[in-house]
Amino acid sequence: MKTVTVREFYHNAGLVDGLPEGKQLVVTSNGKPKFIVTKGARPRMTRELAAKLAVSGGKGEFDGTAFLKSLKK
Repeated sequence: MKTVTVREFYHNAGLVDGLPEGKQLVVTSNGKPKFIVTKGARPRMTRELAAKLAVSGGKGEFDGTAFLKSLKK
């Protein structure tokens, strides 16, 4: 667990990018912890996740042409 001041954290956002996955960064102000930053795992895109995030919401095919025509009305 690494500790930095609020000023360091504000001026060097790359500190979070340099954290290994699952490690914590404690941000302090006046020697007291203010908040903790934890770097999480990057989500992997799967077919199920892509279908859920799609415009159609995973409910079959999405007809983009029909959607654009409905906007013109």
